[in-house]
Amino acid sequence: MSPGRAGEAEPPSRGIGQRPGVTLYGEVARDIRERISLGEYPPGSRLPPENDFAGAYGVNRLTVRRALSELARANVIRTEHGVGSFVREPVLRHRVDDGHAGLAESMAARGLAVTHEPISAEILTRQALDETARSRLPDRWPDTLARIRFRRLLEGAPWSLSTAIMPAGLAPADWDGSASLSAVLADNGTSVVRAERSFSAASADEADARWLDIEPGTPVLVVTGLNADHHGNPVMVLEHRTRADRAEYTIQLTPTISTGK
Repeated sequence: MSPGRAGEAEPPSRGIGQRPGVTLYGEVARDIRERISLGEYPPGSRLPPENDFAGAYGVNRLTVRRALSELARANVIRTEHGVGSFVREPVLRHRVDDGHAGLAESMAARGLAVTHEPISAEILTRQALDETARSRLPDRWPDTLARIRFRRLLEGAPWSLSTAIMPAGLAPADWDGSASLSAVLADNGTSVVRAERSFSAASADEADARWLDIEPGTPVLVVTGLNADHHGNPVMVLEHRTRADRAEYTIQLTPTISTGK
């Protein structure tokens, strides 16, 4: 399946007034922010070009550019050089220590839908993996492995470009993405839990850009880890290259502390 960009919104149909003590670019920024909050420019949509904004508001392009810069600094929009400005998707806080097997199960408990789009599946040997991937594999795993690549979407918007590696004998045949890999493994008699997670930052490569609907070089959050069965046996090594503008991961390190309120 091929990803695609969100559609472009229409510019406003009226000019802009200027209040005493408020800069003209501040007024433009305020009006655009208000339109975003009202849903006129929904999350993920591309804003009208600077020229269109300038004509609609009756200002010059420099004023519009400063207004958009203000909104970008406030994390209301994101600007991609040579492409345009987009309304940021809301950041979602995701706890990885909530006891669920994966993102789909965690989000389902919150009434949110995660969908999976399989990209590729292959059987290969340990030596066919690059050095970084090999270093993450448990020593006692067999030499024949399955590698599955897929895209995860949260409420229809790209969340991560993901890779799962597991012993070939555990890999579900003809996985179609209708349920998470963890759910399919559980249905096959192997229930899994999150065992380890590591977090790092990277720049989006061409594949990230294509599947996550971002520009190459955009920051991505790389989540790597291991899922195990309830006996502690490693079942699946994972890498999720996640849109950094959409995700915030949290882990509770201490028991809940009372604030006294």
